[in-house]
Amino acid sequence: MSDEIWDFIVVGAGSAGCALAARLTESGRFRVLLVEAGEDDRWIWLRIPTGVAKIIVGERAIWRFYTEPEPGLGGRRLFWPRGRVLGGTATINGMFWVWGYPAVYDSWREAGLEGWGYSDVVPLLKRMERYRQGDPRLRGREGPLVITRHSPRDPLTDAFLRACAEAGIPETEDYNASGCEGAGLMQFSTRRGLRWGVREGYLRPAMRRGNLKVLTAAYATRILFEGVRARAVELRRGDTTIIARARREIVVCAGSVKSPQLLELSGIGDAGLLGRCGIPVVAHRPAVGENLRDHLQARMMFEVRGLETLNDILRSPWKKARMALRFALLRDGMMSTAGATAHAYARTDASSPQPDIKLQLHHLSSPDERNPNRLVLDDFPGFSIGIVQQQPASRGSVHIRSPDPFEAPALRPAYFSDPEDLRVTLRGIRLARHVARQPALARCIVREVRPGPQVESDEALEEYVRSTIFGSYHQVGTCRMGTDADSVVDPRLRVRGVEGLRIADASVLPTIPASNTNAAAILVGEKAAEFMLNDARSSS
Repeated sequence: MSDEIWDFIVVGAGSAGCALAARLTESGRFRVLLVEAGEDDRWIWLRIPTGVAKIIVGERAIWRFYTEPEPGLGGRRLFWPRGRVLGGTATINGMFWVWGYPAVYDSWREAGLEGWGYSDVVPLLKRMERYRQGDPRLRGREGPLVITRHSPRDPLTDAFLRACAEAGIPETEDYNASGCEGAGLMQFSTRRGLRWGVREGYLRPAMRRGNLKVLTAAYATRILFEGVRARAVELRRGDTTIIARARREIVVCAGSVKSPQLLELSGIGDAGLLGRCGIPVVAHRPAVGENLRDHLQARMMFEVRGLETLNDILRSPWKKARMALRFALLRDGMMSTAGATAHAYARTDASSPQPDIKLQLHHLSSPDERNPNRLVLDDFPGFSIGIVQQQPASRGSVHIRSPDPFEAPALRPAYFSDPEDLRVTLRGIRLARHVARQPALARCIVREVRPGPQVESDEALEEYVRSTIFGSYHQVGTCRMGTDADSVVDPRLRVRGVEGLRIADASVLPTIPASNTNAAAILVGEKAAEFMLNDARSSS
């Protein structure tokens, strides 16, 4: 390995990295090395969508990160699982497929990010997907990622969608084709009921090409420079140190936690922090690790009658067997989802340029939501409505603690540091309550379990939210793209202050473009491939 020179080295085989490596190798012109800290794990629960519940309570395929104690959440530390496996977090996520809000992409273009407006990215979003149920004029039909819509419609999902319509949120046939507004069945990156992420859609076909080498269980410890030009990546594989050298460019695709960590370990970051850690400064970039944004999710939970939920199914061997048999024969039903089947995008503020709240239907309820060690469900039939504020203004940070590459960075998301985030979340809870009180759902509901009807005032709801809300695992922004001197990368994803180095993952996104970030992260990989191939053509 140390004797080989690659045209391009891609660090991180996640959503963006897999897409990027696949596109760079299509022509056969360039030799590409893709390195991944995790394994190419064939564990069955990484393919079956309900396996998410098993994945996140273990260590086999994830990094188990925790935030620092959060002042806005009563000092709680939130669990942040990230993928440590080929395919990255796209191999462990909920598989929800959401393009994003046109107004957010357009705001980037208006800020000077040429080529990142909604009309610019739609052709790439279509190229990424294969959604046969969509209008071919509006949706992709031939891409590597197979997209499916939840089926079959069940009584709880129907009741939720009817209640949304009764509350003034009309049902939409295809939220991705209508700018993410209204209520509808969720779309997933699945094929015949199984997960179909970047590992399956992009990387498996690319691995048959002779010009791509995928090196797993290889942990990147730093980028090596000659002056200010990135020349190599130092990797640790077991007890062996490997130096992988690049002729053209190195691209970091390690995600919003690991990408800023790797930059700082390599001497790119705030000079004061690097000096305290004893790391020689290659480029003083104080914005590295800053601008962290994430979605929080509050939950309202209800006991129901006359409806079967996962609370019942998972307690009954017979019902579990019936669910598994249906999945084996038809590849649909609850095992083909991560427990959510429908959602609604709505505005709690008429002046908002896009929906500011997402309501998400979950076929379960829990007294210990998102327990990182075990799945805990209520002992009665129940469902939840998740409430997610779409454009959080609070900004946090990710920074190294020491020069040790194996020490987890300090994660400080600063949730609710901007008070508007809490105000929007409380409006979202009141909207969810309004939906639950509509006839279509009210006839099924026995009681509101959490927070409970007695929790009504803003003060009481605020206390409930701060003590129970959890992360949605949608971190972005820690290597922010921009045209200003303080941005980490330029609009072509080149790291400012050095040469031969780009960042391509969700860390470059200035704001959160969608309710779920996987499609946007893959889009970044597609854009990076376009930029790099165009530059390679112009330099040859």
